[in-house]
Amino acid sequence: MGLGIRTGLDVTQAVKRKGRGIARYIRDVSPFLTSTGSGLDVTFCIRSERWLHREYFNDVSRSSKRRWMPLSSIMSVRGLDLFHSFGNHLPLWSPVPTTFTIHDFRALDNPINPSESPGRLRRNIKRAAGIICLTEHGRGRLEEHFPGTLNRHVAVIPHGVNHRVFYPRDPGNTAKVLSSLGLTRPYLLQLGSWFPHKNPELSIRAFADTDAFRNDHELVFVGGGGTRAYKDSLASIAADCGVSGRIKWFDHLSNEDLPFLVSGASCLVHPSRYEGFCLPILEAMACGLPGVVSDSSCLPEVSGGVWPVVAQDDVTAFAAEIDRLIFDSEKRQHIVSAGLERAQNFTWKNTALLTTQFFADVLEKTG
Repeated sequence: MGLGIRTGLDVTQAVKRKGRGIARYIRDVSPFLTSTGSGLDVTFCIRSERWLHREYFNDVSRSSKRRWMPLSSIMSVRGLDLFHSFGNHLPLWSPVPTTFTIHDFRALDNPINPSESPGRLRRNIKRAAGIICLTEHGRGRLEEHFPGTLNRHVAVIPHGVNHRVFYPRDPGNTAKVLSSLGLTRPYLLQLGSWFPHKNPELSIRAFADTDAFRNDHELVFVGGGGTRAYKDSLASIAADCGVSGRIKWFDHLSNEDLPFLVSGASCLVHPSRYEGFCLPILEAMACGLPGVVSDSSCLPEVSGGVWPVVAQDDVTAFAAEIDRLIFDSEKRQHIVSAGLERAQNFTWKNTALLTTQFFADVLEKTG
């Protein structure tokens, strides 16, 4: 195959000015997939009108080829050995094997939001020669919803951590960044979009019940999104709990400021009702930050037994674990050390190596 497996990578969801979630996944793993000796000859594929904004992706692997795919459902795979979508778009028909990454099964596990129709997911699973899941929990949901996929090639490939960005920061430099953000008190931190499945209302209620609140801590949310009505409901909960003056909201932080915010926190709170992977857990561990997570979906798997796991609606238990992490110095240090060690097991280089092997296995299996 000459330079390697001729691989088309659909990177459309990373072609934007600001990106998180899938966009960060694409941006962080792509340089390793295109590096010399990777075993791949990569062409970045960009769908539809996003091609007009392709400059937003120009900083990633500049020497790699780019290709416009005018229609989402009819994609040119000419000159490729395999096509992989990092998102949820596959061509109706392809002369070469197609694969994709499934990020979560929320549309099927919690079918309450009509905007999250599982139709495309069902079609892509039917078309794909291979599927990447991010966790064993995800693989289990795939087998539960689609038993017929057992004869496909399915691999579990976790996300990585960018250890050049997420590491324990110098306290002095951290204090300067926090001061510039208006953060002068100790604080708890929740990362992620402001949607109901992230369960920020529990964080507010648990915070109000902690000794941390009574000892001058604040609660900081970073993420943005959500409807005006939902954000108003969160403000109402905060007012009812008497903590409105101790909560700060940041729609977005720069990539430069975020690791300082994580390093400077007292505890990460993650009571989410559903996640596909939840990279912020590992990034927090890499920064030396302890945290507490809910027992939902993949969170116990990703936290790996390092952080305490609490029922997703148990306000009292969340509050108690938060206080233990903040005020029990021996417990805190043990969890910090274990988290730093666990985070080192997750790198984007390893994600890329496993992904390359996955592509090779799919081609071998499809002949």
